[in-house]
Amino acid sequence: MSAKLGLYQMTSAKSHAGLTTKNHLAAMFATQPQLLTSAITKMLGGSGVRNIDTMLNELPTRYVDTDDEFTWKLVGASERNIPLVEARWRGSVVVDTTDNVGRDGDEFEVVFGEKLFSDVNVIVGEKNEIYQLRILGEPISEGTNYVYRVSLMGPSVNGMPGSELVANKRFSKEFSPVEDTMSIKGGDISFSSPIEMRNEFTTLRLEHKVPGNMLGQRVAGKIAALDSNGNVKQVDTWMQEVDWRFEMEFSREKSRALMFSRSNRDENGQYYDIGKSGFVIKQGAGIREQMEVSNIYYYNAFSLTLIESILYDLSEGRLDMSDRKFVLKTGERGAAQFHKAVMAEASGWTNLTTSNPATYSKTGSKLHSNAFKAGFQFTEWLAPNGLHLVVEVDSMYDDKVRNKILHPDGGVAESYRYDILYIGSSEEPNIQKVMVKGKEEYRGYTSGFRNPFTGEVDITSMGTMEDSATMTKYTNLAAAVLDASRTVSLIPGILA
Repeated sequence: MSAKLGLYQMTSAKSHAGLTTKNHLAAMFATQPQLLTSAITKMLGGSGVRNIDTMLNELPTRYVDTDDEFTWKLVGASERNIPLVEARWRGSVVVDTTDNVGRDGDEFEVVFGEKLFSDVNVIVGEKNEIYQLRILGEPISEGTNYVYRVSLMGPSVNGMPGSELVANKRFSKEFSPVEDTMSIKGGDISFSSPIEMRNEFTTLRLEHKVPGNMLGQRVAGKIAALDSNGNVKQVDTWMQEVDWRFEMEFSREKSRALMFSRSNRDENGQYYDIGKSGFVIKQGAGIREQMEVSNIYYYNAFSLTLIESILYDLSEGRLDMSDRKFVLKTGERGAAQFHKAVMAEASGWTNLTTSNPATYSKTGSKLHSNAFKAGFQFTEWLAPNGLHLVVEVDSMYDDKVRNKILHPDGGVAESYRYDILYIGSSEEPNIQKVMVKGKEEYRGYTSGFRNPFTGEVDITSMGTMEDSATMTKYTNLAAAVLDASRTVSLIPGILA
């Protein structure tokens, strides 16, 4: 049901899907006795998610040769922590209460699930400057595990507490010390096999049918429509409206597929969604689903401290301090919430004045000859260690049609979500649109003796005996988030 826009609204917005006849046209546009303006307002015309496709189009598209699934590889970190499976000393498994493990140079064993270390390496756990373990030989394979013979570096009179050698304690390689006289062996380097990632295409098809006599049919007044760049244009024929609506809805579907598509393949590679042809429907993972394997956080109370902590985890030891500028994509409510958080953080600072900086200035108004405007909004935050946060409002977060869960503070809950889509460089983007080379989009028509879509008439080679035409558009598309660890999502708890 459409809400009335006060006493001056003459008609309610009507919606329908499928075949549009002249009767529909009359009901929608031609029943008005007189148009006060040359444009018919399009309510909800600026639905939000089109910009995802536009954003990715600004970056290089990755092309593949076929519409089969595609893969890419991430190089694993060669230096990392691995968890301890167990430690053994004097014939027993070390437990939390075991004391003096490895005292007086006594050898013991540590067991890991990977062969990351080598003979001569010194490895360390949590207390990395107190207890350093020297590996005394190459590991012995024991099922899927590797058993290393070790001793403590230094005098080690009191040994090492068992609490530092229990399961899941993490260890890393420190260095490879050897004797300075006639040494015969050094430590070895380690490699990490690449992580193979995959995704597949989502196939979209949209079609619409119109009667042949809609060719050149004009509407009573002009329709205000948006072009693909979001600019308002005026059209005055029904087929222009159909063409615009078709392209906009196809663009919207592409954007939603790129962002929100969920893979429908199970862990065994099976599909269970069958299309009208009897063949399976394949749906790849969108950007959101690919991001879910990494940095996802839920919050109930937003603060700058919270988001700073998350971004420090993302930056420390990985990004130079000059490269720590992050764009937070959010909705209008999220931008307002960010502003309030900055206000709270800066409440003890010197009050903002007309000169530090100006918070009010002169403006024109019929109400007073000496009128002023006042106010400000924080849209960026400079934190310690080079952290620079920039808020960017994206209208898809405020889409009240798609986002149905409301937030107790007002607006839709999605408007309070913050996503950091690390795009990367234009030469090596981290998020890319993937298309089949030479098969980006197909568009075709089936018509009778006249085609309102193309303006063609007197068609002798008709595709149908019916005086109508159907336009269809088809594409295979996918998105690839090459390294999801470079992305972050901060989500209000109500959406958990």
